Amino acid sequence: MSSDLAGDPAVACIYGISGIGKSTDAGFAFPNALFVAAPGALQYVRTVCGFTPKTVHMRTIPEVTDLLPDLAGHFDSVVVDDFSFMAEQTFSVLEKKFSGFRLWGELRDSALEFRDKARHCKIHVVMTCWEQPPKTNMAGNKMRGGPMLSGRLPEQIPAMCDIVLRAMHEPARKPWPAVYRCSADPAFVMKDRFDVANIADPAPMNLGELLRAAGVKLSRLDDKGENLMYKLGGLGMEDLVQSISEKLSGIPEQDAEIANAVYQELREKAPATYVRWVVRDAVDRAIIRLARSEAESKFILF
Repeated sequence: MSSDLAGDPAVACIYGISGIGKSTDAGFAFPNALFVAAPGALQYVRTVCGFTPKTVHMRTIPEVTDLLPDLAGHFDSVVVDDFSFMAEQTFSVLEKKFSGFRLWGELRDSALEFRDKARHCKIHVVMTCWEQPPKTNMAGNKMRGGPMLSGRLPEQIPAMCDIVLRAMHEPARKPWPAVYRCSADPAFVMKDRFDVANIADPAPMNLGELLRAAGVKLSRLDDKGENLMYKLGGLGMEDLVQSISEKLSGIPEQDAEIANAVYQELREKAPATYVRWVVRDAVDRAIIRLARSEAESKFILF
């Protein structure tokens, strides 16, 4: 089953506390993206994912928006890491020219133009954000927690996304003790137009596999030929992930022995970063597959 949205580029927002792994997961999901990030911000991608992402440093949302038309044909996606900081910098620039409602309107319009131009350029867009808790504004209105952004953007930015995920610690989840939450929570902003993450909630912290489960086409690192030397059994990364996932039940306790055995076997032929990436995606693919199967077999799940 795939979403009607699957043929379009995805617009995603993932938010959570600092250090939980948002940038690293974006690296796993979009290895051929252009990352808009501060110098040194993607060190975890290099050490954990095992590749050096293409990066550019820009201060404001309009700067990135102007860059988008030049990306088509060179990159299939753009990751803004992190969008919270970029929005703050954009606000600082705009407040030198505008004030009051005009200031907030300019900031909102900048974000909307970024989204619209990205869709027009037919590339995936990912925004990582810090998390802010629920709060009450000066007018006494309650506001849901979500991405840390100014004014009404914590609600407006998610409204223009296809999927909005909250990254949270989950010590019971091994070997990556974090999950994505996507539920109808009145306290936090979350959504999934692809109808995958909400079914698997709490879902593996694996944006790439959640989108692939919805039929969204995402490229692999070896699609660019950089890791052809690691083709194992004649299989590239995607075929290898699928082959391993078919051996798994989707129940971590039952799959641990198989996953560890596969890891040890492949580790003799390829670097640890590459093998961990493959087994990670295979395990998470099986977990998502099982959750969707159970959801489709029952009307009410307890």
